[in-house]
Amino acid sequence: MFTNNHIKLEAINSTNEYALSLKETPAFKEGLVVTANYQSGGKGQRGKAWESNANENLLLSVVIEPNINSNKQAVISKIVALSVCDLLKSLGLNPKIKWPNDILVNKQKIAGILIQNKLKGNLISHSVIGIGLNINQLNFEEYLPKATSLQLLLSKEFDIDKIQIQLLQFLSDRIKQFRDGFYQEQEYLSALFLKDKVAAFESAIQKFMGIIKGVSQSGKLLIQLEDDSIAKFNNQEVKFLF
Repeated sequence: MFTNNHIKLEAINSTNEYALSLKETPAFKEGLVVTANYQSGGKGQRGKAWESNANENLLLSVVIEPNINSNKQAVISKIVALSVCDLLKSLGLNPKIKWPNDILVNKQKIAGILIQNKLKGNLISHSVIGIGLNINQLNFEEYLPKATSLQLLLSKEFDIDKIQIQLLQFLSDRIKQFRDGFYQEQEYLSALFLKDKVAAFESAIQKFMGIIKGVSQSGKLLIQLEDDSIAKFNNQEVKFLF
């Protein structure tokens, strides 16, 4: 799926924004891959900056054509997150998906995902999927959660191009499984960080204890509260305290 339409850039403000800039051209179709050695304006969730030293990490965006209803957009995020987890598991790591789009190993952030959808009516016609995966970077600024990389975790340097090929293959496999009707929800729930564990959270109005029970089709986090009711949160509405 991701073999014939690859744009390699030395530096760019954002691979996602570059891919989106091609939306009126023939290149903007399923299978497009945009990679960069450096991003000056990489973004994560909530518009936060994505830190990445030049030539040390994997920075890529891909385009797919889901053609699914917009109220099921979380399916795309789940497929992509599982693909990153597949890669990390193949390297002997035990990753977790921190809702909505962070990948953690040992409670440290190793990857982030940013998905931007284009709609045609109620259907998602195109999804631009941005993935930042920390590979060989050894020093990071202070974040919560703390950042890590493959080299920090596994004590060896990795070939970024080879990691990219492996990741795109895992993503292709997951997309094919989804289109073949394979239900991946249970795998996602098994990988979900803090699933079924009592944990502390903070909303705009209070700190509270709760238990993550899952994620809705539209992407809302489902948290069981102390009175056993289920509260639904968008990704700007709740913060993990851990």
